[in-house]
Amino acid sequence: MATAIATSRGDVGVDGDKVPTPKASNSTPKRNPQTKPRPPPPTASATAYTASTLHTPADTARKHEDFKNQLVHDVFGRDNKGKVPMEKVAMLIWQFRDDPAVVKFMSQFVAKFSGSRSVFDGIEFYLPQIAHMIIHLEADWDEAILERFALVIAQQSQHFALQLTWILQGAIEDYQPETVEGRPNPGYNQLFYSRCITLLSNIERCVVYGSPRSIELQRMYEKGDISREEYEQMKLEDRLNNAQNITTHGANFRRMITRPIKDARRSVAELRGLKTPTKGAKGAKNVAADAEATHTSVVQSSTDHKTGKQISTYGGYLLYKRRVRTACYKRKNWKMRYFEIEERMLYCYNHRPSIGGRLVRAMPLEGAVVREKKGKYPYMFEAQNQHFEFIMRAKDDNEMQLWIKLLKGESEANALIPHIMSDDEVKVEEKKEEKQGDSPTKGHATLGANKLTPSQQARYDFFKNERDFVADVCDVAEVLRFHEPKERKALAPGLVSAVKLPPCAYVPLCKSTDVWRRVDTAIANDTRVFNTNERCPMIYYFVSKRGEKIGTTLGPKNPNFDVAEYLHMQFQVPDSDPVGRLTAIGEDAEVQADDSKEEEEEKVEEEKEGGDDAKEEDGSDDDTLGLEDPTDSGRGTVWSEENASKFSSFLGSMSSKSTDSKKGNDQLRKFMSENVVKLPSKLALQINRIDSRRKMSYLSSKATPGGMTTTPIIDKTMMENPIMEVQEDGSDSDVDSMSLGGQSIVSVDGSSIIMGDQVVAFQQSDGVDKASLDRAKQVVCGGESWAEKSARMLRTVKTAGGEQEDTSVYEIVTFMAKSNDDLRQEVFVMQMIHYFESVFAKSNIPLWLKTYRILSTGKSTGLIEVLTDATSIDGLKKAEQYPETGGMRAYFEQVYGPPTSKSFLAAQRNFVRSLAGYSLVSYLLGLKDRHNGNIMIDTRGHIVHIDFGFAFGMAPGHEWSLERAPFKLTRDYLDVMGGTESECFKEFQKLFVDGFKAARSNSLTALGLVEIMMYKSNYPCFTGTRYGGGVSLKRFEKRLMLDVPDRKVEKKAMQLIASSIDSPGTKIYDVFQYHSNGLAV
Repeated sequence: MATAIATSRGDVGVDGDKVPTPKASNSTPKRNPQTKPRPPPPTASATAYTASTLHTPADTARKHEDFKNQLVHDVFGRDNKGKVPMEKVAMLIWQFRDDPAVVKFMSQFVAKFSGSRSVFDGIEFYLPQIAHMIIHLEADWDEAILERFALVIAQQSQHFALQLTWILQGAIEDYQPETVEGRPNPGYNQLFYSRCITLLSNIERCVVYGSPRSIELQRMYEKGDISREEYEQMKLEDRLNNAQNITTHGANFRRMITRPIKDARRSVAELRGLKTPTKGAKGAKNVAADAEATHTSVVQSSTDHKTGKQISTYGGYLLYKRRVRTACYKRKNWKMRYFEIEERMLYCYNHRPSIGGRLVRAMPLEGAVVREKKGKYPYMFEAQNQHFEFIMRAKDDNEMQLWIKLLKGESEANALIPHIMSDDEVKVEEKKEEKQGDSPTKGHATLGANKLTPSQQARYDFFKNERDFVADVCDVAEVLRFHEPKERKALAPGLVSAVKLPPCAYVPLCKSTDVWRRVDTAIANDTRVFNTNERCPMIYYFVSKRGEKIGTTLGPKNPNFDVAEYLHMQFQVPDSDPVGRLTAIGEDAEVQADDSKEEEEEKVEEEKEGGDDAKEEDGSDDDTLGLEDPTDSGRGTVWSEENASKFSSFLGSMSSKSTDSKKGNDQLRKFMSENVVKLPSKLALQINRIDSRRKMSYLSSKATPGGMTTTPIIDKTMMENPIMEVQEDGSDSDVDSMSLGGQSIVSVDGSSIIMGDQVVAFQQSDGVDKASLDRAKQVVCGGESWAEKSARMLRTVKTAGGEQEDTSVYEIVTFMAKSNDDLRQEVFVMQMIHYFESVFAKSNIPLWLKTYRILSTGKSTGLIEVLTDATSIDGLKKAEQYPETGGMRAYFEQVYGPPTSKSFLAAQRNFVRSLAGYSLVSYLLGLKDRHNGNIMIDTRGHIVHIDFGFAFGMAPGHEWSLERAPFKLTRDYLDVMGGTESECFKEFQKLFVDGFKAARSNSLTALGLVEIMMYKSNYPCFTGTRYGGGVSLKRFEKRLMLDVPDRKVEKKAMQLIASSIDSPGTKIYDVFQYHSNGLAV
């Protein structure tokens, strides 16, 4: 049993600590990379639908089938109320992962409604699960189903494409042949590595080339040739076709996966008498013989769908020397290695893959520096990119120049399509060079015949520059890590100032539907540096701008455009449209705007003079794309109308005779009618059962405590009610009084903004008065709140900028950059906290949780949203203003006033609600390492937990962990609430119990999310003998107490609280942290 054992002492384990440690492991098994992995079993060993009371396989199978029926009912049932529940869609894909037909149908179904903001928010929220399935499931399928779905969504939002790119980058580092240090990677998996490389290239193609017919379709809709529904449907079909063409282009998915397997099965006779090289001298002779008989040439060819050209993969033998040495005292000799260029990657094999060669290392070629290397040996050249450096030697000068030419061509933007140059392009280029008498190294920039158009080049530059910008800010933290702690603070401003800011960059700690804010200037002198033993996290401050002119001189100036809308309007313009050309963002923007304005005025005058005759000649069939969006009232063509009634009106006019079209809810019938698809047999069977038995026993949420309910993911900004305070005179005014171009201005994160000469601060109203907040900021924020600090920074920047007129909205954005730290587990834990926050909000339970953004950009780098107006409990207790006696209760009375005052009661209420929320999620998610450096408190009294490196029962010390209590509930916390007999403590108990019941009623989705992410996971909390093999999932399920009857849940929850109160293990762990790290107790 997983329930907490209530005793007078709070040091008894919650997760059955006395149970023998299982020896199973969930790490990726080592296997031959040329062996196809087995498909996942239809039922997992610890699935989200299995309760601990079931024992027989028949019971488990029945429960599994009931769970699938429940999912289908929730997604396609007639009482769906016009919603597309993404959490159920993700679960449904996972449960039917053994049936690609169902997965394909579901992917197309979701893509159909991805134009809805609410649906798209759900897609982005569950992106970690979607990406995890793409990487680890699709490698077994004949089609890249989920990849095509991701490419369709990437065409709608470049921000989504960037988020998926960073997830793939981390996976590439997990599965690449060698580590950054040049050593063999023990986690190398050729199947997953190739999968990620291919998808990464396809995403970039998708972003750069966009939807081929998007402009044409928009023009057709403008002219009235097609209706709104037809426009949206044709736009979706265009994206689907584009995604399918991209996934089958060049080195297509199927060949990428099957080639190693097929090569391994070839007989010796089929290899033309060549023997597979072996180790030792004989093997070296075989490699040398093969190298002597092989020249750099085309290895494989395929046809480009856009141009019809033959696209070739080049390969050949080169002498190679590793730059990174594992043993410096040993002489490093040149080795003969087989190299291939494919998908903008340089692959290095120990010998030719067609005779069983093994991949030993690889290097991305995008942006690589390739040059000839002068030295002791002839025909040497090198390729450098990021932390990779390859030194190679060719047989002669011609072969060297060919390799340099091929590598340079792949490093440039025009190598996107085709990624590999075709034979005819190489021959044509060589003939030109012979006629012109140029050296072979010249003219490499012209090798790519498919030059990017201006808008394609602009999208490529943005996509690359944004990734480079994020990498650069993380690199500063990595550079400082190798300096002495006392030197870091002085070095940081110079390094931050040297970071190159692209013309259109933003901080990607947001959603596609969040407000766009362009990074304009770095405030280097305010950079903060934190010194730790292994890392050097740092906080950046940037000035951002919004409400700027977009794309063209006539573009709307809306300060509240979201990220997807802004990027669409900035970059999705036709190259042939003289009005729609891109203008630079920066210092020269006003000059270009004036020139364009004059040209437009002249054009208008000419049209007026031409009269009606001119209109008949030129304007009757004008293909010029208007700048105002015809489909969404000037808000871009990204989002569709979210009107539930349109489904029913469409349904009334639908005349389809198909039997399938009469099944399910409105969305399903609309989708099937417009897309002419067939319902998969497994889904049809489930829907038939739903229609024939509208109320089934297993569909009742009362039948099991983990019944499925729809949980919309809440947006914190929708719950906040800011009050605008104009700092010049201190008076309050209504938010809507501030506007730009008729659009009301809102604050994104509570920071101050500057519009014109006016500085505006946004504050929330929760009962804590200004005097109390002023006293709190002296202790928590060093005397300056975030609103005041951001206003000070903005005034400084505005003064330094001179008196030039600018109507844009200025705002400060801040974030923490980290290196040498894997944040992916923290991203997942924060996703689970966000999910439970949504569960509590849906159930109208006033538990308070602070969900902040965490972005993992690789295996060891990432960005974290900064918690403003907050400090750690450790920092609070070390502050000079903190009372010497009385603990946190005395601090609350000192800052917020007497216990009966309005501000004290409001701050106490904030404390109780946040403490109950974090106590519950700490127990459910098994959060450990809860010392006072990882728990924060803000100026309004809220508790906030951070740093989730130890989760799902994983704890420092493992079996010897001191943190045995369900959650941290110290005497300090009890004193703030007034003791265990107070009304506040009773409120805490009620909130905890109510929240626990709500978590149980939504347990199946929570368990499903964990089950997906634990599948072939590299997260520390899901791997190894202690936590792998499904152990963490089973413990999570036990903590939810799904086997406990509802009537006993309250008693069990109260036992959890009792066993946590002033736990000896909690106190000892705080003392341990005090002596080892100096953290306040």
